Amino acid sequence: MKKGFEFISAISIIVLIWMVGEGCQPDKPLGPNKNAVVNVFMPASNEIRASLLGVAQNELIYRVDGPANTPLAENIVGPFSTSSNYGSVDFSVDIPAGDNLVLSVQLNDASSHQPLAVGAVGLNLLSAPVSDVVIEMGSVTRNCYFVNEIPGSYGATGSAYAFASDSLFNQLSTSGYDIAFSPVSTIGYQIVDAQASSTGALSSIAFLGKGNLIDHDRTPPNSSYFFTNSGSAKQYAVSTGFAASFATTNVEPGDIYFINLKSIPGAHAWVQATDPGKPSTVLGGYGPSFRFRVNSTLPYFGYEQTTVDAASTCSGSW
Repeated sequence: MKKGFEFISAISIIVLIWMVGEGCQPDKPLGPNKNAVVNVFMPASNEIRASLLGVAQNELIYRVDGPANTPLAENIVGPFSTSSNYGSVDFSVDIPAGDNLVLSVQLNDASSHQPLAVGAVGLNLLSAPVSDVVIEMGSVTRNCYFVNEIPGSYGATGSAYAFASDSLFNQLSTSGYDIAFSPVSTIGYQIVDAQASSTGALSSIAFLGKGNLIDHDRTPPNSSYFFTNSGSAKQYAVSTGFAASFATTNVEPGDIYFINLKSIPGAHAWVQATDPGKPSTVLGGYGPSFRFRVNSTLPYFGYEQTTVDAASTCSGSW
């Protein structure tokens, strides 16, 4: 069984959350009413309570966007209690009857507003109208999708990470991994490409902006947004109006980057920094920490379980 969630939307767009299974609902014609009342149910599950809903209260954010990431609907539902075995919350959303839409959902800890799980699904309500919509939700707090470089690690002088194997190398390397974290003096870090040799880094890094993960659920507009390092990617995104201005070109908390991966053929990663790290040559320094989602088939961050997650061989903190 996959380790994630499914949202299933019925005729009235009724959404259910449970452990991901193998089946999904068949497509059915969409009625003429655009206003959809969404009822969210959270059935009892040890993993749901412990891994994602193990907090006093939760909130749910949903967003519908059109082509070019144009927001069409967004709202916050909650806070609502998850202390009992079952909980539900109802909310309504007017989904335009258009094509090339993406519906994204983010489950947060209501106290910290930090994401616990995210998911997204494409909607073409004109060319392929449906009444049943499935959104798989995947954790961004479990070890498989959260990299935590703890203080005192050798990553203080640089590190590299491979998404396919969940491998963190606590030394700066620009070959054989997907990304590396290069210290900028004692100020901070930049993400650099680590997929090619040191003499030929690839342009694999784009900057999407800050905020909620669901605000940046799609791939960048085109290849011009990609660079060999995160600082250049930030500068370009801001200069084109794609992202808001920033305090530094170094990695900041809340930064969201898009990475073309080599370790998983055809895949991309949406990476959000949670801690910028502390460059140092002495004990107490550490590299950046981040949460991420990976997808190899879709132009948005629909849930896709990694191989190491399926094999239960994720590494955890370093």
